[in-house]
Amino acid sequence: MSTMATSKELKNTPFAVAHPTEIIKDELKARGMSQKELASRMDMQTSNLSRFLKGENITPAIAAKLEVALDIPTEFWLNLQAQYEVDIKNIALRDEKEREAFNIERMLTNIINLPELYRRLCINSSLFIQDKLDILEELMGFPVLNLSTQPFILQRCFKKNEKHETDERNETTWLTLAYIKSRIIKPEKQYINGNAQKAAEEISKSAHLGGITENDIQLVLNKYGIAYSVIPKLEKTPIDAASLQMSGYPSIITTHRYNDMSRLIFNILHELGHIQKHMSFENDNQCSVFVSSENDYSRDNKEEREANEFAEDMLIPKETWKKMMSTGTKNLSNQYILRTLKQLSSEYSLDFNIVAWRYKYESSRYNLYGIKSQPIL
Repeated sequence: MSTMATSKELKNTPFAVAHPTEIIKDELKARGMSQKELASRMDMQTSNLSRFLKGENITPAIAAKLEVALDIPTEFWLNLQAQYEVDIKNIALRDEKEREAFNIERMLTNIINLPELYRRLCINSSLFIQDKLDILEELMGFPVLNLSTQPFILQRCFKKNEKHETDERNETTWLTLAYIKSRIIKPEKQYINGNAQKAAEEISKSAHLGGITENDIQLVLNKYGIAYSVIPKLEKTPIDAASLQMSGYPSIITTHRYNDMSRLIFNILHELGHIQKHMSFENDNQCSVFVSSENDYSRDNKEEREANEFAEDMLIPKETWKKMMSTGTKNLSNQYILRTLKQLSSEYSLDFNIVAWRYKYESSRYNLYGIKSQPIL
């Protein structure tokens, strides 16, 4: 039988343990008995008892004497000594593992914001380091030291705005949270290739009819086998959304970095574009992740360009938008643009907020006043 302590035994090991002789001292104090009287009852020299009480082990012979002197069974003292020895070994082993865990945690802090990760995952900061890493490993589903080699870190593709300062550790932290959330929140229905387009069409139609909420979008995505969740933004991490290819299903995660329903809808459709065009679920070993950041959608990346076009065409077909933009919206007058966009929205039965957001995005006129963003519902 192995003498190595199990993880459960180490978790149940006390923080510190008193030597059995301390129990004897406590017993003497409780009884008001002197060491000289105890030595006499045990038929021992007082000097020998004094030396024993400084921390010597309880042997079977001593345990038998204690039973006679204190009327406490021999087995109690022998079991106390045995448990003490087990606890001492486990404490030493736990301390060794804590030192190893400390070194692992220190290495991890070079690539991830661990305090924030623990806080977001509700991992108690007062736990032993090894316990925290064990919980984290269980949530991630792989050894914590393998974090930097995971596909969702290595294979990420960004739609990124270089104007914004990015904290790479926070970025990795957010992606890790996104991956963990995607493992936990799974769609009820099976995903079938092509479902992303169906979901995009349904979301777009509902958006133009008005009154669509984020919960409505989540229900649509779930119906088509696509997971959806929200992870709040992190400092210096200008991520709007991401799509991850999990084992058997895709997952979309957003941040609510802007309280703008039209932006949220576009970001979700953009990620649906990645799922539709750049993910295949015929091979469970394949893993992809796409991350959207800020307004500057990369024109150099083919996959990002295709996902953009997918989102644009789902919301407003290319030919329709071309006709709308040929009606004189290049006039720089703010009031003229607003009036024209409202007229076009009504004429083509489109939601004004989505039309306005599309115009601002394509023209980069984000400071266009008179257009109040619709908050996320």
